[in-house]
Amino acid sequence: MFKVSQEMRLNTQSASSTSTSNSSGSGLEGNSPEEGGIFGRYQRTPDADAYPSEPPRVYVAPELTDARKVQLLHFPSGAVRVNSSMGFIIKRNGVKGNFEVRVEGPSGQPIQPVQQQQLDPERFQIDCRLDAGAGLYKVHIKCNSVTLPRSPFIIVAIAGAPESIDGRPANTSVSILDSDASKVHSRGLGLTHVSLVERNEFTVDCSQAGSNMLLVGVLGQRGPCEEVVVKHLGRSIHRVSYKVCDPGDYMLVVKWGEQHIPGSPFNLSAE
Repeated sequence: MFKVSQEMRLNTQSASSTSTSNSSGSGLEGNSPEEGGIFGRYQRTPDADAYPSEPPRVYVAPELTDARKVQLLHFPSGAVRVNSSMGFIIKRNGVKGNFEVRVEGPSGQPIQPVQQQQLDPERFQIDCRLDAGAGLYKVHIKCNSVTLPRSPFIIVAIAGAPESIDGRPANTSVSILDSDASKVHSRGLGLTHVSLVERNEFTVDCSQAGSNMLLVGVLGQRGPCEEVVVKHLGRSIHRVSYKVCDPGDYMLVVKWGEQHIPGSPFNLSAE
């Protein structure tokens, strides 16, 4: 137990007064400081008397979070109008913990409020309003203080309707006549297989579905895919190509206006 060796003297004069009186009666004389002392070499531990006065503390490490498993569903892939609402869904995919979502405007100021609603144990709905002007909005997402890959996610907000020459708002409304997403037909390998080597393609025939706008998005485990190209070939027939770089599961969403076309969303896997 003892670490350091040192010489010590114990003063036992006061404790041995009786012994001193007996020694004087026996003829011993002198009051030397060595008298009544006990010499020897002792071992002592540095700060051996410094015992802790507080109970021991137990530290619990936070649960490890694999943020790569978290998915964002319906995240805006194109430009969004200023002063409009933006929403998407966070899917935890078994990851436990709390999510923190923070939205920054073009000037870097946080956007308030950001509403978070739990749809089920696996999904959360995030909603906020882009009312800080046109520009780039950044969406920061953390789970258990762990930042999701590719966070912050970028949303492009553009100004409202352009003005005409005389300063009055131009009429940019488009009439939607007999729009029926159930009459949209799609075909191609890009709807069933995903290649990591080359672009994936498929065609969408909207010639029988009335007048509306075709919206296409591809979402992977790390967010929207790198490239989605929609080209109008004429007669309301579109060719869609997209490219992914990471293996894993993907969700392909094809909408005719606000409605999904038959088969959408398509669940795909890239290996």
